[in-house]
Order: sequence, then structure tokens, then C-alpha cells
Amino acid sequence: MARKKSGGERYPLLIYKPLGLRWRSLGILLTVLSFVMWWYAPQILRPSVGLTPLRHLALLPVFTGIVLTVYGLAARRMAYVRCFPKYLRIQTPFFPLAVSYKRVNAVRPVQLSNLFDPAKEKMARRTWPRAYWGMTAVAVELKSYPVSERWIRLWLDRYLFVPDMQGFVFLVDDWMGLSNKLESAVSANVASRY
Repeated sequence: MARKKSGGERYPLLIYKPLGLRWRSLGILLTVLSFVMWWYAPQILRPSVGLTPLRHLALLPVFTGIVLTVYGLAARRMAYVRCFPKYLRIQTPFFPLAVSYKRVNAVRPVQLSNLFDPAKEKMARRTWPRAYWGMTAVAVELKSYPVSERWIRLWLDRYLFVPDMQGFVFLVDDWMGLSNKLESAVSANVASRY
């Protein structure tokens, strides 16, 4: 559920939970395997020679695995949507984005499987969000993106974009709460202009 914070409620983005689990699992696996290889490789390859001078470079994959594990943990906790009085904030692990309510055309609830056809998804994408296909999400149609669409697509997950139009899709636990907040914020913004 959404947590209360000053300035609005945070609505965690559910699509980053399985993504975070994947990255965390990959990071743990890479860390363990790389450490085992670092530990045993010099003894297997050159048992008569002591420590080789470049042996410690083999620890780089261990540190990479640790970074992936931390990213996996952070992705689950840091990705959220939050309504402020003048703008909507989309926070992902590496990229925060503020969208002014002036850019919003419409806010509507939509079933995720109506936006993304599960039968047309690749096998890897078809299985990981399986629990989410029947859930209701909030679609926010925009007049334009606040920055270049290419730049935004580089940083945000593909399931955050409305296919075939400019806009975002927010899959959250409390879609009704987020939808109500967005609609009232957009209405208040329109009323303040007149």
C-alpha cells in the first residue's frame, strides 16, 4: 500500500519488484561464482606458482555482482509515483522525472493486458509479470513528454509507457487512490489557469 509522506503519498511501481528480484538474484550468483573462481583459479591453473600479480583483477566481477545486488534491492524500494500540487513525480532507481499537470490530457484506469498483449510478448517478458496481467493500472495520456522521448525510454522500463501514444502507465497497488489524486490535481491545475 502507499506510504504517507509530506507532499503526497508514494505509490510504489509494481513492475520494478520482479525486475529488482531478477537483478538481485543475478548479482548474488555473479558474486558467489566470481569469488569461487578467484579463490581457486590460481591453484588450478598454476599450482606451483604463488600469487600472480594480476590475480586481484579477477575480483572485479565480484564487485560487479555486489553492485547488481544493491541495485536489485534499491529498484524495489526506490521506484514510485508521487503527486505534488503542481507536478507528478516518477522516481526510478536512476532517473527521477517531473511531469507538469499542464501536459496531461487524460487519466484513466486500464487493465494491463489490454495495453500489452501477453500473447505477443517475448517468453521472458510473458512470464515475469504474469501476476500483473489481470491488474488495473492508471494510464496518463500526455500532450508531450517533458524531455526527449528517447532519453526517457533509455531510463524507464518499457511497461511504464502507453503503447501507440504519448503517456505513462502506472501499475500500483492502490490504483483508485492514485487515479483520484491525479484527476483532482489535474482539475485543480486547469481551474487555477482560469
